[in-house]
Amino acid sequence: MFSSDTLEALIRSHGLLIMTPLVILEGPLVTVIAGYLARLHYFSLSAVFIMVLAVEVFGDILFYSLGRWVINADGQPPGWLARLGLTQARLEKMVKSFEHKGGRLLVIAKLTHSAGALVLTGAGMARMPLVPFLFYNILAAIPKSLFLLSIGWMFGDVLAQVNNGLQYVSLFLLIVLGVAMVIWLRSKR
Repeated sequence: MFSSDTLEALIRSHGLLIMTPLVILEGPLVTVIAGYLARLHYFSLSAVFIMVLAVEVFGDILFYSLGRWVINADGQPPGWLARLGLTQARLEKMVKSFEHKGGRLLVIAKLTHSAGALVLTGAGMARMPLVPFLFYNILAAIPKSLFLLSIGWMFGDVLAQVNNGLQYVSLFLLIVLGVAMVIWLRSKR
């Protein structure tokens, strides 16, 4: 095992390299931890922010790419997605919603965090152009990353409580989003 001095030296010298893949896997929690470690002067807050923002956008591009290349060349959803309910008519409706409200959908999904992966993948499936996709993603990722870093900076010593709180807030926002979607769908009928 590492001694605490060795571990501290390792984090100080290679902390951002260690944290980068972790941000891809569990972004919000690692971002909060990174904010706390920046407060302890293990590394620069600006360097942490740039790393978190870059990795956040990279992860979003991965979800977008997954959606973009999951659909066959003829535009038909693959059989497994059709069995899950994504019919050709629903796919066309999703494409139209991204044509008119793609930016709004991306920003809301990024800020709520709960629906993020689904909407990012949907943007790729809807063939949303990459430049607007990146613009809206970066636009939403900046305040989200700053918020999570500031939580870590101010309350890093209570990380377990923050993680539980983020899970509850994320669940609450997902429920609110689901209720709003049901209300919106009923109003369309």
